Amino acid sequence: MNPYISVFDIFEHNKILKEKITSLENEIAQLRAINANLKETLDSRNKENACEILQYFHSCSSIRKTAWKYCIKMEELYELIPEWDGCRDGLQSADDYVECRIEIIGRREYDEELEEDMTCEEREFRERALDEKDINNIIADYTESNLSLYELADRYELKINYLFRVLKENKVFEKETDAKGYASFYEEHMGSTCEWDGISDLDLI
Repeated sequence: MNPYISVFDIFEHNKILKEKITSLENEIAQLRAINANLKETLDSRNKENACEILQYFHSCSSIRKTAWKYCIKMEELYELIPEWDGCRDGLQSADDYVECRIEIIGRREYDEELEEDMTCEEREFRERALDEKDINNIIADYTESNLSLYELADRYELKINYLFRVLKENKVFEKETDAKGYASFYEEHMGSTCEWDGISDLDLI
């Protein structure tokens, strides 16, 4: 193999790479157009079937079941139901309303709403001083169980940022983003429309 590469060879190689990049960009643009057309078709179909979808929703009283049956994203149906109904009463009476709402808006916003109705004693309890036994149990659950970070915080009735602080202070991890299942936690904390970029944190510690 010739160890020397001429300027012409480099030029040709770059030319091929540019052609491949252009081809990929065109393919991505075509896929986006197809996806947009498909979404428009589905949106149109769902609008036509609004009465049928609403009837099914009111009969089963489940946002998630209705979304699954009619191949609609749960987040989209959550917005469509009150639009079709003309009010939010039907949506809010669904058996899984609270569950779906938490998933969409995220635990951060939902927990802030809950705290507004808590007494000072209840808020203080969620950041109480923990004894050695509690700390050891929390660390054991964190390392040995499949509990999510929010499930762990809920089990011990702790604020989520306080749980992070306890785990860091006891050297379970150094950085917030090192926490187990952080990507899933980020979405649960911020809401289903948010996705962790793999770098930034939420400044919980």
